[in-house]
Amino acid sequence: MKREVTIAREGGIGMAGFVFGQLFRFAYNLVAARLLGADALGTYALVVAVMQVGEVLAVGGLDAGLLRFVSLRVDEERKAVIASAMKRSTLVSILVGALIVLFSGAIAGLLHGGGLLRLVLCSAAAGLPLSVMTIMAGHAIQAYHRLLPKVLATQVIQPVLLLLTMMVARSASGIDAALALPFVIAPLVALVWIVPGFRQMTGISPGDVLRAEGNPEMRSFARPLLAISLFTMLSHWIDVVMLGLLSDVGTVGVYQPAARTAGLLRSVLFDFAGIAAPMIAGYHGRQDMAGIRDTYGMVNRWIVSIIMLPFLLLLLFPGELLSVFGQGFAVGSNALVLLSVAALLHACFGLGSTVLAMSGKERLSLINQAGALLLQALLHWLLIPRLGLDGAALSTLLVMAMLTVVRMTELRLLLGIPFFPVSLWKPAAAGMLAGGVMFFIRHLLAALPPFPMLLFSACAGGVVYTLMILAFRLEQEEREVILKFIPFLNLSRKNKAP
Repeated sequence: MKREVTIAREGGIGMAGFVFGQLFRFAYNLVAARLLGADALGTYALVVAVMQVGEVLAVGGLDAGLLRFVSLRVDEERKAVIASAMKRSTLVSILVGALIVLFSGAIAGLLHGGGLLRLVLCSAAAGLPLSVMTIMAGHAIQAYHRLLPKVLATQVIQPVLLLLTMMVARSASGIDAALALPFVIAPLVALVWIVPGFRQMTGISPGDVLRAEGNPEMRSFARPLLAISLFTMLSHWIDVVMLGLLSDVGTVGVYQPAARTAGLLRSVLFDFAGIAAPMIAGYHGRQDMAGIRDTYGMVNRWIVSIIMLPFLLLLLFPGELLSVFGQGFAVGSNALVLLSVAALLHACFGLGSTVLAMSGKERLSLINQAGALLLQALLHWLLIPRLGLDGAALSTLLVMAMLTVVRMTELRLLLGIPFFPVSLWKPAAAGMLAGGVMFFIRHLLAALPPFPMLLFSACAGGVVYTLMILAFRLEQEEREVILKFIPFLNLSRKNKAP
């Protein structure tokens, strides 16, 4: 099957799961804001920040190791690689969970969260090994170029149960149970669901995992990726954590909707990067630099095309979007605009980190992330006390802009990847025109309630954007993908596998 069709198919699956999962995660934040209040939402955000850092430590870079080494191995060697990674990550997750429980009181005190934060941290720590096993099983299946099981487990089952369990527990037992129980129930059900598919795809049983030996080569590859992932995750959550350090959980709760709403743009990158990563690793193994450049340009163009319209909505209607969370949350409007621009930069150019990691330049990517994290911490420390929520958002934007320039310079010098591929001008130009239409509608219909104005602006902007993309003409890859999945558009033409 052609490369672009594979990426489109699996990326499309990832996108469908992403849209579904993000809708339910957005719904969780929305319902939690209205049912539980800003303090509880801030507690949830701080727990997620701590647990996602814990997940990164437990996975240890072995998720990316699976994507690379499974692509380079066959038969029994593949099974040995997967079993080794599963065993090591599970054991480390148990250790990390125990440490979080042990230091939960100190963490809660440091972040001004009190007893509720400590309770939820302990509950989430109990579910950590379940989440890590689900992640590793999903990545093992993804290494065979099948993204659907991982998407269903992590983007459908977990967010749906997270929301439903919270609502049921809130009605039955109160706020404490509503925050604590979902962190155990959701990952448990997801793991139970994905295990049969994992065994069928890989042929690995629990006994194989228990008997697995270490894999020094993969561990060596994974160490810098662990550091990269850790720095990336810390960079992602450092604004929330430092707001907790320098303010209180209520401020974190007000900031959370803006940060996570802007974060929707970043998630598109993660979906496409997941399926592109093993392909880029394969090209690098064959020393096919042209394949790496072509894959980067194609995936980057698709990401920009998909996120442009949502970005315009966040940029032009921040107050209206945040008002759905309830009174008091619209104060984060300026932060949402700044974070949306930062997320746009990350979504447009963040694939460069994946290219560096899968092309043997993981240590360089590590240096990039470490420098960015240190600078971000410094800027947060300086700006949050002075500007509050806007200071956290501005720090994130400044660091992302500098990291983008550094990363693109490296890609240009090492792999010959241009700073701004010519093909990106189409979604950029179409976005500018659609944004102008949406801006005009915003002022023309300013008297309307927020939701009708948002709906009308989105529809009008979407029509203009689609028409302009079509007027600029699709690239060859887009035409081949459309003909592959909608063959009746051209019955005389068939795609042939390479």
